[in-house]
Amino acid sequence: MNTIKLNKLLTGLVEKDRILIGSVLKSYKKCGRANCKCAKDKKNWHGPYHIWTRKENGKTITKTLNLNQVSLVEEAIRNMGNLKILIEEWKRYSLTEIEKVSK
Repeated sequence: MNTIKLNKLLTGLVEKDRILIGSVLKSYKKCGRANCKCAKDKKNWHGPYHIWTRKENGKTITKTLNLNQVSLVEEAIRNMGNLKILIEEWKRYSLTEIEKVSK
């Protein structure tokens, strides 16, 4: 990897404005009222609710997102995945450069 490619890689690292871990799932639920139509038929369950789940300090954290937050959180999760890929590329580059010096 040359210096130009390394600079492009580093630029990719700093362009990520938000990064998050976890996943976002769409969920439907019964409300629990006996007279609600959701109690009789699953296709009438309430939702969708967008649930973001992640691990922090060994604990599972769950948060219900509003519609404005869903795309932001999903993008931040994708950014984290891309960031991990970029870091792996940077590690491979570093190893290659160190091995050149050893020879």
